[in-house]
Amino acid sequence: MKQTTALFALLVIGTAHAGRPLETDDASVTAHRTCQLDFWTESSIEVRQDNFNGGCNILGNGEFSLAGARARGDQADQMSQAFGYKHIFQPLTDHSAAYGVAGSREFGRLRRTGESSQETLVTAIASLPLKGEDLLLHLNLGYLQYRDQTLRDSSVFKAAALDYSLNERFGLSVETFSGVADSLSWRVGARYTLIPDFLQLDASYGSDYGTFQASRVFTLGFGITPGF
Repeated sequence: MKQTTALFALLVIGTAHAGRPLETDDASVTAHRTCQLDFWTESSIEVRQDNFNGGCNILGNGEFSLAGARARGDQADQMSQAFGYKHIFQPLTDHSAAYGVAGSREFGRLRRTGESSQETLVTAIASLPLKGEDLLLHLNLGYLQYRDQTLRDSSVFKAAALDYSLNERFGLSVETFSGVADSLSWRVGARYTLIPDFLQLDASYGSDYGTFQASRVFTLGFGITPGF
């Protein structure tokens, strides 16, 4: 039970910029009066999960987000919703790091039994330019608290990612992050901007360390960035 729900928390709370196939969040928000809408499917050996994440910047330096997911397989059919907010204190430049903080609350429910759970995550985020904005290092450190009808637990979420832009349209990423039950995972990904400032496509592939045959994960998704 906890493992399935904890996986949701790590997947749906992220508010990284549209089309970026990373669990690691970055210290940026969408442009003022702009939204980002991300849709992606994640398939592992036992579970398929469909995800949605939407975020809008109405304040200038903060982004409100709403996310949802549904997982099928592994004897579980689960729905999840999350609400979050990310605030950037220092924006990124070619020569200076960006930092901010994000918080979210997630609610999960098993459709077959009606059992519910709640998770709260608060994360400190930093993005460092290693080669201007073409090569970025993203760092996350967060506190995750879980609760259901029979269990209460807490853990530390840790993540780091390298994000490299080959040109204005194509980018690559590699990351490591603490996953379910504090296990460490890795992932490599790519993104392609189909319509500049509006539509991006992405894909990623990875697993837990040392368990590639049993925990392979593939994601495929897209993100749109409308203004208002």
